[in-house]
Amino acid sequence: MFTNTCEPSIPKQAHAKVDLPSFQSSKDTTALINDASTISHIPSTRVSSTIMTGNHSVYNNTTKNRSEHEIISIKNRVPIKSIRIERDYTLGDGITRFYTEYPKDLEGRISSKVFMNTIQEINKRMDYADRLSWRVVFENIMETLSIYLWPIFFSTHYQRAIKALHAFIDSENQHIYHPQHLSISDPVKSAFLFVD
Repeated sequence: MFTNTCEPSIPKQAHAKVDLPSFQSSKDTTALINDASTISHIPSTRVSSTIMTGNHSVYNNTTKNRSEHEIISIKNRVPIKSIRIERDYTLGDGITRFYTEYPKDLEGRISSKVFMNTIQEINKRMDYADRLSWRVVFENIMETLSIYLWPIFFSTHYQRAIKALHAFIDSENQHIYHPQHLSISDPVKSAFLFVD
């Protein structure tokens, strides 16, 4: 066990190969797209997050049987390209606004006037949401006094304004953008830093 050298000694069992069952028809899901390679099986680290693109039978480690995977078409759900409209900080007043500059990538798909109207309306609704009034002050005082339980029972001005913004974006998507195979994403998901 002890040696005179400075190198540590490792027991022989640490270098022993672990006998794993052979998986002749098992394939890694990343390889299913190319259908070209097999996996080396390590039970504790096998993870799959790839979309299946065809009917392939895959060996299931837990149930020890074969199962067919269903093909799910995602052509209409995955955006091919995202055009980002950045937040406008030029006024420096803290109100959420987005640039109204027409992106060149939208040329031929929608007019610049339609795009400008959409972004200006989003900016107006965000301005209304951030507006200070006596009602907003009252709601903030009530939130503090009720240990922030007030918004659970009563919707706040900001919540109502954001709900109206969502309705506007859904309407614009349905009537203008979806027929052109475009879509406006929810700016709440990006913390109002940009609109895609």
